[in-house]
Amino acid sequence: MKSKKNIVKLVSITLIVFVLIGLMFYGGLFDKSEAKNPLRQKSDFSKVLLVRATVMKLAPLTDKLIAGGTIIADEQVMLAAEIAGRIEKIHFVEGNFVKKGDLLVTINNADLQAQINRNRYQLDLAKQREERQQTLLEKQGISQQYYDQVLTELSTLQAEAALLQAQLDKTLLKAPFDGQLGLRQVSEGSYASPGMQLVSLVKLQPVKVEFSVPERYTPFVERGTPIVFSVENQSDQFEAKVYAMEPLIDQRTRSLPVRALYANEKQQVMPGSYARVTIPLTSKNETMQVASEALILEMGTNKVYVYRNGKAMPQLVETGLRTVAAVEITSGLSPGDTVLTSGLLQLRPGMEVKISEMH
Repeated sequence: MKSKKNIVKLVSITLIVFVLIGLMFYGGLFDKSEAKNPLRQKSDFSKVLLVRATVMKLAPLTDKLIAGGTIIADEQVMLAAEIAGRIEKIHFVEGNFVKKGDLLVTINNADLQAQINRNRYQLDLAKQREERQQTLLEKQGISQQYYDQVLTELSTLQAEAALLQAQLDKTLLKAPFDGQLGLRQVSEGSYASPGMQLVSLVKLQPVKVEFSVPERYTPFVERGTPIVFSVENQSDQFEAKVYAMEPLIDQRTRSLPVRALYANEKQQVMPGSYARVTIPLTSKNETMQVASEALILEMGTNKVYVYRNGKAMPQLVETGLRTVAAVEITSGLSPGDTVLTSGLLQLRPGMEVKISEMH
């Protein structure tokens, strides 16, 4: 019985020894694996944060408003027939430039020409008769009443001549201003009715830029205000000046319709194009400014992180003019200070950083 107890005791001690040896062996392997683990080796290095930064310097700062607009022609009209009749002659080539007063279309006017010729003969005879009767009146050869009848006949024929000439002018379609013709809508021999569209005429020099300014920005826009605009089919930017605006705010959009004038000497800008208009609001020549994303609003104050001796240090600042991309710094920074512009959510006061890019 005693020997059995000794055997059990010996087995228990042996098991305890094996367990202790196993734990020591496993612990040694664990320490070695940790020593070789690259993630653990990098734990200390990961405390250094890579950031981008910018050096403070004095530079111009301009606040501007971007608005969408439309290019419209200085003058534009769809020429149409004023009188019914057959189109006798088309005098223009579509797409060509024409001068004011150039004859474009002739509508058949043979009947009017005949009436005008008849009226001309009657008018010549009436003038001669009136001259004779006036001579007789001066010699008291006829009564005043008879002379007045002759004079009335002359005046009636003169009025009829003016009426016939006005009707004849309606058959002769002329250019109302200098401009470029569009595509003709009719052919010779076709019948034109009053109001039928014949061809468009557009004045391309100058052109107008029409856009709207939100109500809050109307104090910055007046006659003579310079603007810059661009169009989709041109890479250049163009300068124009405001020449007119509506006298009241549009109640539907709460904006002010404005028009600017561009000379368009090279006819690069086509009416109907979409215009991206830039209106300057406020401009300062020498200011310190930081990117909007570098500014941190905290407890009613503004701060930035500056780079000092390899560490990120917070700095309270006061701001001035704000634009979409930048903020003016009026105090708290000096030219030459390095302001951090990325990693702001990870930054802590005194944290070690490394600048990866300056911009």
